[in-house]
Amino acid sequence: MKKLCLILFFAFIIPQGISFRTWLNMWPELEKIVACESNFNPQAIGDHGKSFGIFQIHLPSHPQVSKAQARDPYWSLAWAIDKYSKGEIGIWSCYKLLVKRGEIVIDL
Repeated sequence: MKKLCLILFFAFIIPQGISFRTWLNMWPELEKIVACESNFNPQAIGDHGKSFGIFQIHLPSHPQVSKAQARDPYWSLAWAIDKYSKGEIGIWSCYKLLVKRGEIVIDL
């Protein structure tokens, strides 16, 4: 029930052009990435003070993203959905780790 509530809650911030079905397919991987990167902590700071928020957005790699945006879970989720939809999910080190562990399966 908790996951369904989260899915429905976050569904309101899905960027335009992404179908709800696509969003549902993205959610399990994004949830695993967030758990690995920050344990769902929007105040998480990593990479020696260079990565912020639930998705640990590495600001030197994404200079167009502000620290405030990276720490905002709603903004960063929409940003992550956009990256995922563009095939850029590999930007997260946890994605690579989860693939290596077999916790995320790459669909070819």
